[in-house]
Amino acid sequence: MVLSTELYVEHRDMALVPTIRALPEATIRVVSDAGTDPHHDVHYFRIEAPDFDDVEAALADDHTVASHSVIFAEEHRRIYCIEYSDEVNLVTPAITEIGGLTLESRSESNGWILEVQFEDHDALYALNEYASRHGIQLDVIRLDHTAKTYDRRDYGLTEPQREALLAAYVNGYYDDPRRISLEELTEYLDISPTAASGRLRRASARLVEEVLVEAPERQ
Repeated sequence: MVLSTELYVEHRDMALVPTIRALPEATIRVVSDAGTDPHHDVHYFRIEAPDFDDVEAALADDHTVASHSVIFAEEHRRIYCIEYSDEVNLVTPAITEIGGLTLESRSESNGWILEVQFEDHDALYALNEYASRHGIQLDVIRLDHTAKTYDRRDYGLTEPQREALLAAYVNGYYDDPRRISLEELTEYLDISPTAASGRLRRASARLVEEVLVEAPERQ
């Protein structure tokens, strides 16, 4: 059995919490598994807001943010590449250390809602103890037992395929016009152009097969 939970976590030094508190009308989500830049410790966030001048001002004043840049922009939605400051207080590394899996992170009130899977109740107790030691408010909103692990909506993608697709997306490979070439993407992923092209092609085919192609009815 797997323990599926929805947690609310809050701390003034938690990543982007000052921005969340300054922008009550905005919604902020972590872009999961967007790939790891081999040269920088950066993280990706999707922010939906009515006014991005306010977002820029909030990020500039946020003591948990060392630097930020826009890598994708629409009228009311942007994806930011953010580097944390040394003052940030993170809870997700503790979740990983005790064997938990963070499936989704989204802003809520003055903190974050996390969807997390644990192997058992002991891991959840361990996280609660960690939160208490570090002054982090932690509230359990939902607690379910499931028979198998959540598939993270991978649709049969391999980890290299997922990484290639998300890296291409967040870096503008699918924009019109493109903001990154295939050659630049291969440097980002540290693989050959042939390998990158193959991963994107196979991943796209898998998504079409899993999402758009209906399975034939059983006779």
